[in-house]
Amino acid sequence: MHAEPARAPRTALSLLTGLALALPFVALFILHRDGAYDLLTLILAFTGGIYGGAAVRTGATRARAATEFGVGAVMLVVAALSLWWSPIWLAAGFAAHAAWDPVHHFRGGAPGVHRGFPGFCAAFDLAVAAMVIYFT
Repeated sequence: MHAEPARAPRTALSLLTGLALALPFVALFILHRDGAYDLLTLILAFTGGIYGGAAVRTGATRARAATEFGVGAVMLVVAALSLWWSPIWLAAGFAAHAAWDPVHHFRGGAPGVHRGFPGFCAAFDLAVAAMVIYFT
C-alpha cells in the first residue's frame, strides 16, 4: 500500500507550477505586448469553454450544467471585452477565475479534477492578472 503524499508539498508544487507557467508572459509582454494580450484572451476564453465541456463529459445535472455553461459564457464575454474595450477586463477575468475555481472545486463542482488544480490556477491566474495590470 502506498502512502498518500503530504498535502502541503503538493499544494506548494501546484502553486509553483502555476507561477512558473505564468513567467514566460513577462517576456512576451516586453517583446510583443499585443501578442501577450491576444494569447491570454484565448486562454481565458478556452478556460471558460472547459467548464461546459466538463459538465457534458461528467453527465452533470441540468442545473449544474447550466451553471457551468453560464460561467463559461461570462468568461467568454469578459475575454471579448478585453479585446474590444480594455485589457483590464482580462485582468478581471483571470482574477475572477482565481476566486471561482477553488470554490467550484471544493463544493463538488469538478469531478475528476486533480486536487492541486485550484492552487495551480490561482497562482497562474493571479500572476497573469498582475502582469496585465502592470503592462497596461
